[in-house]
Amino acid sequence: WLARLAKRGDQFDIVILDPPSTSVGGKKKKRWSVKNDMAELVSLATPLVKSGGLLFTTTNSASLPAEKFAKMCKKGLADAGVEDARLERVSPMPSDFASVGMQPVKNLVWRVP
Repeated sequence: WLARLAKRGDQFDIVILDPPSTSVGGKKKKRWSVKNDMAELVSLATPLVKSGGLLFTTTNSASLPAEKFAKMCKKGLADAGVEDARLERVSPMPSDFASVGMQPVKNLVWRVP
């Protein structure tokens, strides 16, 4: 549906991507994984963000390091032709959601020029 919205020319001030860590769906029952497919999702969603708008990307995949998640998002932006998106905000987990070790939730907010 992201491609259909982009084809219609729909754009929004903010687009929020909060996919499941893994999923099976579609006509071919393809397995989707945030670890393998986030860049493609970001690439599909980026054209929906108005110039100057925000792309909010998040995952709760405990096995995905924040640096790798950020690189995947940046690749998706570049694949969509947006090389100069700026990581505007890294939102930490709330203090009432304590965790030991690597934080499972990663929230990255990108400004799309």
